[in-house]
Amino acid sequence: MSKLSLLFPVLLVAAVAAHAQAPASQLLTQMRQQYPGEKAVYLEMRQDLTVEVRNDSVQVINRHHADMLHLAEQSAMYANDRVYSSHFNRLQKLEARTLIPNGEKFKTVKVTDFKDKFEIQSGVFFDDTRSTSFSFPAVSPGARTETDYTVRHVDARFVMPFFVGSYVPVRHAELTITAPKGVVIGYKTFHAENTPIKYTREEKGNQVVYRWTADNLPSPPREENSPESSYYLPHIVFFVQEASVNGQARKLLSGVPELYDMYADFVRRIDRQPSPGLQHRVDSLVAGATTEEEKVRRVYYWVQDNVKYIAFEQGLRGFIPHDAGLVYARRYGDCKDMANLTNEMLHLAGVKTAYLTWVGTRDLPYKYGELATPGVDNHMIATYEPTPGKYVFLDATSKHTPYGMPSAMIQGKEGLLGLDPKNSRVVDIPAMDKGRSGVDDASVLTLEGTMLRGSGKLSIAGYSKVNQSYGLDGLDRTDEPKYIKALLERGNNKFFVDKYSIANLDARDQPLNISYDYRLQDYVQQVDDEVYINLSLERPYATDRIDSTTRKLPRYNEFAHTDHTRTELVVPAGYEVSYLPPTVQAQGDALGFKVSYERQGNKIIQDREVYVNYLLLQPKQFGNWNAVVNKLGSAYREVVILKKKKI
Repeated sequence: MSKLSLLFPVLLVAAVAAHAQAPASQLLTQMRQQYPGEKAVYLEMRQDLTVEVRNDSVQVINRHHADMLHLAEQSAMYANDRVYSSHFNRLQKLEARTLIPNGEKFKTVKVTDFKDKFEIQSGVFFDDTRSTSFSFPAVSPGARTETDYTVRHVDARFVMPFFVGSYVPVRHAELTITAPKGVVIGYKTFHAENTPIKYTREEKGNQVVYRWTADNLPSPPREENSPESSYYLPHIVFFVQEASVNGQARKLLSGVPELYDMYADFVRRIDRQPSPGLQHRVDSLVAGATTEEEKVRRVYYWVQDNVKYIAFEQGLRGFIPHDAGLVYARRYGDCKDMANLTNEMLHLAGVKTAYLTWVGTRDLPYKYGELATPGVDNHMIATYEPTPGKYVFLDATSKHTPYGMPSAMIQGKEGLLGLDPKNSRVVDIPAMDKGRSGVDDASVLTLEGTMLRGSGKLSIAGYSKVNQSYGLDGLDRTDEPKYIKALLERGNNKFFVDKYSIANLDARDQPLNISYDYRLQDYVQQVDDEVYINLSLERPYATDRIDSTTRKLPRYNEFAHTDHTRTELVVPAGYEVSYLPPTVQAQGDALGFKVSYERQGNKIIQDREVYVNYLLLQPKQFGNWNAVVNKLGSAYREVVILKKKKI
């Protein structure tokens, strides 16, 4: 994933250079009254950008300023801060200071300890980002912490967005761009429908000044399982569309063709070298394959199994894949290296309709049609087109994802296919149907006093299997039984797994199967000559109500799925069935279920299906979700009643 996405957060959106002139005590009182209950407030946040045409390049100088007033003791949590930079976004100057109340004025204490390090994270695409971290001294209520830093963007195409909101309230936010008249600035505003952003454009001699300002912005909601902030915080994405360079107009980011020109140029820079070893590997892999699809499947699985994902590149290497032969020899690489290796191996296997593909993960909300900049994507995969208009998305970084499914993090997004050095195509990446993922659990229960014994098989498919495969991968003899117990646990805390076996862990095209025997003690209730048994031994979503009066943000879900459980209870000798619960069901757009019971011979069978069918649950859906949860909770409380036969 992209280091662009690391720079999106609003932790260090920058601010204004001018200090508020109100006395220290008066300012603190005023801000506490204006923002009750808040720990801190940004008095000012600003970015001042200057676009420069230097020789044959278009660069940007970005001056940041942030001024935070601390309102409560808990604001000490904001004492630690950091600034990001990279080969394309070079930090030139950084100053930080605490302004400590001193009567009605402030005493300045400068930050002197700055620590630099590379930011290495899994999933990184543009991955030479450095962080410069520091801590403000003497942070307490009434203190102000200010940051000033300057970044030179050596390529104007990689300028970051400006978030007019932040994680605390913002009293004043301002973005200014100054550019020569020969430079055409484009911009898009996101999630600002309810934010009064003022925009002006002014010509000053040979320069054009663009300015956006906003005042009195509240802090955003803080809610679990929410999408990334770019899905809801108001922000401005700005980009250089065209510039006059050496007397000639040059298009930089005017649309998808220009964006792809940049990407294709990076691909052309791959230092390609002959690799007889790679060709031999491909030949041996596809030997005996009877269809082209089988060749693709074998290559894809080989890359998943044999190339380790490691991301650490500097400068242009953050954008240019390594040669496929080199990645093959090393057996490691980042997402673009693995994509290029997969793509090259397919070409060596004679597959002509395989393409390098750029894609934005679900961390990013943008589409190419609305924002054709490097900020729209942060990942790279390969794509196979078996027939015109049909695509198989091959993300080898997702080790356990089966052929035919995109990795979960790119569902519902778009891919930019590099058809050839000049032509590209934007295609939709589908979200997988809820039936492709989930669990199927079938078990038989026998009753021994108040204890249940169970024997069954758990079958896990799709993304559900992907997650469990990652969890099981590499566990030793001590940790694996603990993991299996947690996976199978049901009923109460007196649950014990007596025996289990695992099948198809490494067979991506088959469900993961776990056969098991277990004991569940003190679960059954006996009253006189009646036995009460709740066959809903696990109760997913039973209490998953969403408080629609307080929650404002959508809720994120990794993937849609359907879980099916069939539980057979053997009626013990000497008992008869006194009560079977009725069938209960509810079919919502995002959540649905059906629970039914029937008698077959000496067995009672509970059949239960629960599906979750959303990737982003919108607030307008909360009411229907809660209605289904209420009904599901009631269904889970139903019990089977057995009664001793009269002699």
